[in-house]
Amino acid sequence: MSSNASLYLLTRLPIFQANKTVWGYEIQAASDSSNDAVGTTIIAGDSVGLQSIVARSKKILIAYTYGQIVNELPHAIPAANSAIQVATEYQVDTTITQVLARFHSEGHTLALEWHPATTPASPLLEKSHVITIASPTAFEDPALQATAQKTHALILCKNVNTEEEFRRLAQQGCGLFQGRAFTQPEIIPGKKISAHQSSRLRLLEVIEQEDPDLNKLAQTVQTDVTLSYKLLAYLNSPAFGFARKIESIRQAITLLGWRQMRNWLRAMLLADMAQSEQQTELAHFALRRGKFLEELVKTYDYWDFKPEEMFLLGMFSLLDAMLGVPMATVLESLPISDAQKKALLGDPNCAHRPLLDLMLACEDGTEEPLAQALGLDIPTVKRLHSEATAWATAILDASL
Repeated sequence: MSSNASLYLLTRLPIFQANKTVWGYEIQAASDSSNDAVGTTIIAGDSVGLQSIVARSKKILIAYTYGQIVNELPHAIPAANSAIQVATEYQVDTTITQVLARFHSEGHTLALEWHPATTPASPLLEKSHVITIASPTAFEDPALQATAQKTHALILCKNVNTEEEFRRLAQQGCGLFQGRAFTQPEIIPGKKISAHQSSRLRLLEVIEQEDPDLNKLAQTVQTDVTLSYKLLAYLNSPAFGFARKIESIRQAITLLGWRQMRNWLRAMLLADMAQSEQQTELAHFALRRGKFLEELVKTYDYWDFKPEEMFLLGMFSLLDAMLGVPMATVLESLPISDAQKKALLGDPNCAHRPLLDLMLACEDGTEEPLAQALGLDIPTVKRLHSEATAWATAILDASL
């Protein structure tokens, strides 16, 4: 299967520890196709940034099929990075538990999907490093608590969607978390945007001008050591294969083209404003949101929204969470329309609201009812969202 054909199959979801550093990523099927194709597809291409995940020594959690486990497909992932999600029905199956026990002995992480009647009796329990639960309410199960305490396994709670849920679970001893809570702004009273972040916002304002002065822009980037070094290193990498070395920012803009150059600068500026692993993940989410909204309105010509404006709306939607300041403060530095500002401030009556709601639903995997209500083709919406994930991963990894 080619990497292009596989783009729509995969998405990646970050898994955080209690200190909000990244433990790893869950790789899932992102379309109507089942998880059957995830194992083989992830090996065929790198649309979810597999190489970067491995290089950063993070875990890669995959729910392999029965046949993939028996055929030892998890060996394609380095043992130190491999985390195997073990479905309930596999936990007492003699054939598969023997194979998984070998994987454990080789250093792979086993993550058992919790079931109160099955997991405590599984021969894999003593070998498991992680127990996964589907929601915060499942954490209250006394049998789960007793099992985790007995085995010293970390509990991975999915669908943690509020900061309050995260804090409560962390205080109660939950070790790993996944969900929308990590995209919610945690406003720090009295905090101000740093001088470094402010300079990045000013540069964003410059590059979003309708007709920027490219010579002035090149000069601005050239005087920024970090920006110019990363851009020239990026363009002189083997991935581009230019016949001669790129030695100036103006030359880079000419060769790369302004549109592609602007996309790279956006990604790099977002990444450069990030001061923690959580904020870096937020930059990934922001770029994915922007690309998804841009391609959605291109595909459907939705209400005559301009693709470029929709990209900015998605990209800027997480700046308050990234910077730890109210969105109203961030908006003072952003070159966007009043309608876009209303949308970013959460106005329920703004014209953009339906598409923003769809964007959030895609992140939760609950997009089907809303897409149907909007008259959009569900497989197309899922494909666009997954392609946006692949695009954001590729461009952000190149910017780091």
